[in-house]
Amino acid sequence: MAINCVITHGMPGEDFWDQFTTLWRNSSDRSPFKSPHILQYFAGRVKSRVVVFQFFQDEDLRGVILLKENKGTYTFLSDMKTDVNFFVLDRRCTPEDERQFFEYFLKTIGRENWSVILNNQPSWARYMPVFEAVGKSSGLFWLHFAYSVCPIAVDETAEKLFGRINSSRELRYRVNKLKKQESAEFEVLTDGTDLDRWVEEFCQAHILRWSDTPTPSAFRNPDRCAFLRDCLHAWNADGILVRFAVKVARGRVGFVVGLMEENSLVHHSTTFHPDYWKYSPGKALIHFMAEWMNAQNINVLDFGDGNEPYKYDVANKEQILNRIFISRKTKLPFIAKSKLIKYVKASPKIYHLYQNKFKPLAAKAAAALHLPNILSILFV
Repeated sequence: MAINCVITHGMPGEDFWDQFTTLWRNSSDRSPFKSPHILQYFAGRVKSRVVVFQFFQDEDLRGVILLKENKGTYTFLSDMKTDVNFFVLDRRCTPEDERQFFEYFLKTIGRENWSVILNNQPSWARYMPVFEAVGKSSGLFWLHFAYSVCPIAVDETAEKLFGRINSSRELRYRVNKLKKQESAEFEVLTDGTDLDRWVEEFCQAHILRWSDTPTPSAFRNPDRCAFLRDCLHAWNADGILVRFAVKVARGRVGFVVGLMEENSLVHHSTTFHPDYWKYSPGKALIHFMAEWMNAQNINVLDFGDGNEPYKYDVANKEQILNRIFISRKTKLPFIAKSKLIKYVKASPKIYHLYQNKFKPLAAKAAAALHLPNILSILFV
């Protein structure tokens, strides 16, 4: 079997996106964070800094990695908005095919003298044992550690999942309270209906929700609202966007951005209007989502990156997200930075201090001075 790897720099052409769309549809995970329209949108934003690694077998595209470069460091293009970063591999790839794919990728890193940070790597991915083995034997600097978690609510069937979630008196109470006291309706949209206004309402609620807190909303910047709107349009174009909302007389007051992934629904982004905090619209929406999932025969509710307490009201399993650093062993500053990040992450007291003190202060200072947030760059 003839194997060929191609590395290109800059915005890919339409031929690539046509091939990539076919690959993604046939991929082993079909992640919404690697869907064709969302990555094409991201590529259009960074343009010349896009790097594409393509893996062919007998001229058949079997694997793709899209990266973005920033000052000599390469990260996933999908880091621009993601929960999980799967590699895009054809589901027909065997373990031997995966080994060759990763060997060629790591050889490219060494040959091109790249420094690579792979965020949000799913420990449960089918390819991960192969990738780890290849990485550790590559002769490159390889640092791999658990960085975050991805809580999920899962059961054998969608009916059993809904039954378990519906058994929560707390969630049923939140739904009934909204209906009785506010005549609330629950909305689900699976197309582009009212999308721009929906995003505008989401952003305004988010701004109000996080005002007067140590972490004010990024949506105070109109560019961030436009970015979210464009992301939702891209996901909608790929047919994987599902929007949930609580509607009362004044309009929408609770929101969830959902994304379809195989037999899972990803609970990607959420917010609510603070005037309705006592109703816990987010909890009510979890119940409504589970009811919708039951009708669609979806048995996994994936809460994405992060261990926020509300997720554990229904989550019954936790999956580990890894962070991987790769470079030549001669890149001492990159290696030192990588080990510092691992040390901070492994020290709960230091990491808590960073998350709750240093990071908010750095964000405020960066916003005031119109500078990048250095701590966020280091510890995303």
